[in-house]
Order: sequence, then C-alpha cells, then structure tokens
Amino acid sequence: MASILIVDDEKKITTLLEGELSDEGYDVTTATDGDDAIRILRAKRFDVVLTDLRLGRTDGVQVLRAAKEIDPECAVLLMTAYATVKTAVSAMKDGAADYLEKPVDLEKLRLVLERSLETRRLAEENRRLKDGMRAGRVGGTNMVRGKSRAMAQVMALAERVAPSEATVLLTGESGTGKEVMARAIHEWSLRRQHPLVAVNCAALAETLLESELFGHEKGAFTDAHERKMGWFEVARKGTVFLDEIAEMKPSTQAKLLRVLEDRRFHRLGGSEIIEADVRIVAATNRDLPEEIDEGRFREDLFYRLNVFPIELPPLRERLEDLDDLCMHFLKRTGARSFSIEPEAMEALRQYDWPGNLRELRNVIERAVILAGEEPISLEEIHIPERRYRDAPPSALGAGLGASGDRTLSDQEEQMIRLALEKSGGNKSKAARLLGITRRALYGRLEKYGI
Repeated sequence: MASILIVDDEKKITTLLEGELSDEGYDVTTATDGDDAIRILRAKRFDVVLTDLRLGRTDGVQVLRAAKEIDPECAVLLMTAYATVKTAVSAMKDGAADYLEKPVDLEKLRLVLERSLETRRLAEENRRLKDGMRAGRVGGTNMVRGKSRAMAQVMALAERVAPSEATVLLTGESGTGKEVMARAIHEWSLRRQHPLVAVNCAALAETLLESELFGHEKGAFTDAHERKMGWFEVARKGTVFLDEIAEMKPSTQAKLLRVLEDRRFHRLGGSEIIEADVRIVAATNRDLPEEIDEGRFREDLFYRLNVFPIELPPLRERLEDLDDLCMHFLKRTGARSFSIEPEAMEALRQYDWPGNLRELRNVIERAVILAGEEPISLEEIHIPERRYRDAPPSALGAGLGASGDRTLSDQEEQMIRLALEKSGGNKSKAARLLGITRRALYGRLEKYGI
C-alpha cells in the first residue's frame, strides 16, 4: 500500500483529499503546517508528499527540500493557486515531481499519483540493479562479461554505444543474456537516473500491447474505465526495452515506427500529442531479415531498430567463460560449497548448451540442491542427451548414414552441406537446422571452403 502525506493549512482540503485517497486504497497521513510535516517526514517513510505551496512560516518549498533530503526518491507534488503557478514550476527545479492547480481536479490527481508511484517503483528497481551490478549479484554484468574474445568484442560495442542516444538491436539465441545486456547499456547510459521499462512483446495480445506501450484514455475501449499511462510515458527520459520485438504484430509495428520517426505519440482514444523522450533497446532471437522476407516484419522498422546491432554469442562459442559463469550461478544460489569436481566440469564443457545461459543456470541450481554442502559431482549434473560442442545436433534427420571411420570434421562438413541443400542455399535457415548462429555457420563455410 502506497503511503501519502498531505500538507495544507486548510483543514477542509486535507479532510477531503484524505477521504478520497483512502477510498482509493492509499495509506494517508495529514499535516496542517510545514513544521509538522517535516517532523512527520523524519519519523515515517512516505512514497508521495502532496503539499500546498503556501503554508505560512514554513512553506511548501521548504517541505519539498526536507522531503528530498530525507528520501531522494520520495515524489513531491505541489498544490498551488493559479497566481503562483510560475513559482511551482520553478520549484520543480528543486526536485518536485509535478504540480496541481487549486481547486485540485481529483481525476488529474489520480493520474499524477499513478505516474509518480510508477516512476518511484522503477527508480528503486534500477537502484537495486545498480547495487547488484556493483556487488556482482544476479542481474549484474557477470552473466555477460567473460574472458572469451567473443564476449570481449560484444562488451566493447556495448560500452561504446551506451553513452549515445542510438537505438540498439540485440540479437542472439534464446537465453544468451539479451535482457541483462539491455539493462547494462541503460546503466552505462546518460539516462541511468531515469526509468528502464522492459516490455515482453510476446507476452501480450496485440490490443493489450498497444495500450501498454502508448496508454489509453477513459472509454477508449471496453473496460477502459480510467486513463492509463503507457510505458513510453512512464519511461520519460529513460529507456524502453522491447524484448522479443519480432513477435509484435504488423499494425503495432507501424505505430512503433511512427514513434521512432516522429518521437511523438498519443494515447489510444486520445488526441493529445505526447513527446516520446526515451531511448529504445530492442531484442530478438529471430532472424529479422528472414522475417522480412516472409512478410512478418516491416523492413522500414528493421532499419530504424538496426542502428547499432549487437549479436550475443551462444554459450557454446564462449566456453572459455564457463568456469566463471558456473561460479556466478553458484554464488547466486547461496551455496556453501563453490566447487565442481573435474569430471563434472568436463561434462559441462562437452555439452553444447542449446538453452545457453538460462539452461546453465538451471543445471547449476538443480545440482546445488542435489549436492547439498558437498562439491558438485557428475551424478548431480543433469543435462539431456550429450552432444559434441563443436558438432551441430543431428536435427537434420536420417540421411547421413553410418559414420564409419570418418573424422568429426568430415561429418560436420557433410552435415553443413546437407543443411544448405535442405534449405535451398538459405544460410539463415541452414544455421537454424544446424542449431548454430549465422556467424558460426559462416566460419565453418570458410573453414571447409564451401
């Protein structure tokens, strides 16, 4: 339950607002002068302070400064008569979140409270993320950093693009750490003091996704009982992370394209033009050029998103990082024993990790439960049918015949040729059949002179 302190020297106003907001489910405290308000602030934590600007000896600006000094993340809203609006706007430079003209419009108050509380929640989430990154805990860049050359190149690109305003497109297989990378880019950016909003485009129906992104006005559609801010509005001056962007339907793609081009949008059912002051980071595990060929993704939107592409390598292409990643996930579980027996470690190295970091995390967490306080042995390592990490999975079906005494390289070359034949020469499809990335396929094509 969000807590609100209402400060006004007119008792009837505090009584009215207390009644309205208590009915909305808020925990409301009131004060009738600035000195009382500051004493209350020192004794109790509040999510929002709603204070009149003119209070007498200790005015609303002094309450604002005290509130921000006690809790920098507290949202302070100023109430003011028309004649002092200029003063209220000036006070926003001292940290006020917003102001409301008297007499206060209750509908607008609800909207401003919703926005302020959402901004505070996201700020706290970002702070926890930052603390976690500094301590190397879950959500930090330990999941994506590593010794491997592949990750060193990725990190160099991420660190270079982060301070800019460029749109970033993260690609790579599922489970490679795209969301962690998006959060890292936000934390290294000039927008890090503002919200990061992550939107899973695959988890929402088309109509709901549009409402979540852009918001809606009361009555815009059935069940739209009140105005709702969209994520582009909530994330003002921050970052919007659009995960699984390829799952977005064409009609929503068109509206997103317009936002990227014009940097403006309006809520569903509304006409007010809203500035989209956000940085976009998008991610997908699909081949977007192929999605374009198949008519499922807009080419013009792809070029808008593909300003600065970064491809995250699969775990099988960065096995130099496996020891450090295992240690990261072991620490995350809180296990007392941070060791894996050599035989078990070798089994992990020989596996090709189709589920990437997500699969490794699950394997380690299960092993910790089974091992208890003992070092993790081979018996606790539960992975599906073993695959050679350098050979693609036999997803092409029968047709290779008996391996005879051919070398592993011979078998790999034949599988690549068969994949190209089955895909009609389409390298993206061939890579998917083989269970490897296009970059890995190109390396093998060069290796075998295909």
